Amino acid sequence: MKKKSVQYTIGILVTALALWLSFRNLDWKELADSFNRINFFWVAAAVLSTLFTVYALGWRWRLLLKSKIDISMSYMFQLNIISQYLNIAIPGRFGELAKAWLAARRYGISGSYVLATVAIEKMFDFFLGVILWISVPAFFAFQDKVKGYTMLLVICFVLIILLVLVVWKREIVRKWLYAVARLLPQKIRQRVVNFLERGMEAFTLLKNIKTSMVLVLYTVLIIMLATLTNFLLFQAYDFKLSFFQALILLLVIQVGSAPPSIPGKIGIFEAMVILGLSFFSIEKSEAMGYALMLHLVSYLPKIILGFLFMANLNITLKKAETEFSEFKNEAEKKDN
Repeated sequence: MKKKSVQYTIGILVTALALWLSFRNLDWKELADSFNRINFFWVAAAVLSTLFTVYALGWRWRLLLKSKIDISMSYMFQLNIISQYLNIAIPGRFGELAKAWLAARRYGISGSYVLATVAIEKMFDFFLGVILWISVPAFFAFQDKVKGYTMLLVICFVLIILLVLVVWKREIVRKWLYAVARLLPQKIRQRVVNFLERGMEAFTLLKNIKTSMVLVLYTVLIIMLATLTNFLLFQAYDFKLSFFQALILLLVIQVGSAPPSIPGKIGIFEAMVILGLSFFSIEKSEAMGYALMLHLVSYLPKIILGFLFMANLNITLKKAETEFSEFKNEAEKKDN
């Protein structure tokens, strides 16, 4: 309980700082004008893009689960919406536990197996995030000489190499990871090592090279769809920014998901968007208008649908936090 109180306190302080930075020296008239200039056709398109990104997550997870169960895409969509809704509403990443618990309960399969497939998803996202953070700044510096499709090919190639190493050369990868982990502070180090160890163990489920390649392509597709949401909203505000710049903004926003905050990332989300758009000389008031709209587009549909889907399954937030934590502990005990 004490640990949770400390986390909530830090989250409130971080949120307060982010809100202060976001609203400091803001031109309120210009902010109001930016809302008056919005093209809502592109806002609607961005909402559809947000929901389709969640739908695409189902393709990847369904492929990972197909050896045990065949889940319909409509139910996959519900599970992923609930997962993201809980990640928004409850600090602590309960969303992943939620969809694993719901799938295991409905289809009567091993909880540890389902959690392993979720770990694979997280590892794919982790590897892609690392690759993007390394490669995107370099490509941005030489964007006049490097085409966008070249970057996608390079990212896919590097992901495939990493996948081959993790699946078939785990001991080599483990040594590399431990070497890198030694550079981290002690408290963070063990958490990172545990996450990576669990992820690598989960990768033993992937022995089919064709399946592995399709998972790589799905992972790249998902990040491109998430980028598309940012890009479509650029059109709503008539920002003359490229798809590649929308990807950079997405990476900056993802950094904001790391520190603790209050539910919904209020304040932190806006601060990171303003920071990201400042790289492209977007004035702060316009950037704030864009940030507020992107926050609504990215979160509100998931909150509404997540609430409705959970109500249909008779699950409350309080019940979710308790039962999903117990499910994780039970699955880990059985796994050991």
